[in-house]
Amino acid sequence: MPAASSPRPTKPDSVLTPEFAVRRFGARYDRAEVDAFVERILAAARTASPSLTVADLRNVGFRAPVFGAGYAADEVDAFIADAERWMPDRPVAGQVPTPVATGTQRPAPTFSMVRLQDGYDVEEVDIFVDRVMATVNGQPVDGPVTAREIQNVQFTPVRFREGYDVLEVDQFLEQAEGWLSGRR
Repeated sequence: MPAASSPRPTKPDSVLTPEFAVRRFGARYDRAEVDAFVERILAAARTASPSLTVADLRNVGFRAPVFGAGYAADEVDAFIADAERWMPDRPVAGQVPTPVATGTQRPAPTFSMVRLQDGYDVEEVDIFVDRVMATVNGQPVDGPVTAREIQNVQFTPVRFREGYDVLEVDQFLEQAEGWLSGRR
């Protein structure tokens, strides 16, 4: 990849292809996978095309090379975190806009992101919460959620990539179960 003035550009209009340190040991990512994903990020930053979402950035995973060199994982992670900030208005896959709070309309929840500790898969939670919010707000939904479904839902745990805070999601599910069972 061509050199850049900084390994972590901060604005899309000053985006240059980053240069990551190459390591033979320690936390590193497959160079070809990173190069391909960086190209997608740069293309999305240059155009108005929604070809890449914040969820894509949050959920990307790269293999570590078994033998040989790879890009420094911390530098790649920092670049991707910066790229997420470049696209704050990009839609997150599976997420619906917060409904206008009128009458009995309940606003969609927001959850804190965690990394390197137990969290829930972001996309799974977003998809389920979208259904919950549509159900409680009386909006059309293919599969309305029941209180029993909320009691039995299980999300994929994540630890080495960003996920939603487990406690916050569980507290929301308890509250939503109350809404659907008529307790609150």
